[in-house]
Amino acid sequence: MPVCLPVGSALRGRVAAGLACGVVLHVWLGSSIAAPPVIPEYQVTAAKIVDFEFDWGRDGAWCPTCNHGDGNARFVWSDRDYSLWLGYVDYQTGAFYPPDGKAVQLDTRAAFSTDWGNGPEWMFSTGPSQVVYTRYADGATPGALSAGVAVATQRADLSWNGHHIKSAMQRQSPAATLDLDDPAPRMNYQDARKAKLYWREASDPRSEQLLPISDQTGGGSRRWVPGTRKIIFSGKATDGSLQVFLYDTDTGEQEQLTNDPSRKFGAFMWRAPEFGNEFVFFTTNDRTNLTIHRKIAGTDGVFRWTEVKRVAMPDPIPYIWSPEPFVHNGKSWVFFTLSSSQWANDLTVPTQLAMTGIVPDEQSFRMLTNDTTKYRVRQDPEHFITAQGPYIYYNRYIPKTDGNPLISEGVWRVDTKLGPPASTAPITRDE
Repeated sequence: MPVCLPVGSALRGRVAAGLACGVVLHVWLGSSIAAPPVIPEYQVTAAKIVDFEFDWGRDGAWCPTCNHGDGNARFVWSDRDYSLWLGYVDYQTGAFYPPDGKAVQLDTRAAFSTDWGNGPEWMFSTGPSQVVYTRYADGATPGALSAGVAVATQRADLSWNGHHIKSAMQRQSPAATLDLDDPAPRMNYQDARKAKLYWREASDPRSEQLLPISDQTGGGSRRWVPGTRKIIFSGKATDGSLQVFLYDTDTGEQEQLTNDPSRKFGAFMWRAPEFGNEFVFFTTNDRTNLTIHRKIAGTDGVFRWTEVKRVAMPDPIPYIWSPEPFVHNGKSWVFFTLSSSQWANDLTVPTQLAMTGIVPDEQSFRMLTNDTTKYRVRQDPEHFITAQGPYIYYNRYIPKTDGNPLISEGVWRVDTKLGPPASTAPITRDE
């Protein structure tokens, strides 16, 4: 079962059933102890809505007046027919409407998520939410030569305009900053060969600069740090090991944040209420441990990024995929999928969902799904905080076999049981 360890603990690795840190998957472990009740999963829709991304409402601040009165309980996604869609979330119940996610068609030339490895993403600023995505040129055959970075913007009459931004052709998979007080949001993206990455101010093509990152050294893990102009990513250090780095797009300075020999895959950094809103970050070590890091003073008085919590995953399903953080009622949480396979694209083995807190010495690991009687692949979890509390949404599939393809069961959700937001009253914002 999972072991939640503070730094300096003599116990490293995993232990037998009996230590209390989360839920033991008794069926897989073959334990004679009675299995815990199956955690209920709820189908949101049977529609194939893949790689959906939620708007501001995911953080629990429901704002019906935002986005010209269109609200912020929304999600965006693209389909295999190159359509970019906007759907809505019922803030009270967490339901999707319409169930197929096709409320408003934003564009007819958007790349599907698997075309380049990532679908549409949101870009936040002092103005209305915008969508950044990979778009194919009008009338051209979809492919590397016709792909470019695009932005979809909502007008005051609630119609949308999706178009390529200037000087961004043969570029793809944009990710944008997500700060509501930012008058000039930025984005980063890859070239068509996935060999180079760039950043720029969204509205200024002259600002484009090369990032010291490549797809092979961390391009898939690049994340903007909220409230900053910095990007956190995992990449190769000078000794060839995979470590976590922080790059400042304002100054061009790069800082290596980790140094131990384990392989780091992906990272997120955010302000944690538990630590006085100081920045913290997590990464996954060898894909089997999740570690939390803070910048604290050593015995010499020098502040360094230091591992303060390590969570080892359950032996039957030790591999972590798609970890993301969120903050709810003053506490930080990280959710993720767990698999018995070390390959992220292995669609033949069942997966489960789990989450953990970040406070050292606090046993906060918990399984979010635990049904081992129905073999299901659960992928790409995302959070949305409803009036009932945070829900984790994900795609669920019947696994692929030698004789049968992967079968979609649509979008599902599970309740984190963290309770409603401290305030469920809607906020207002004029735009």
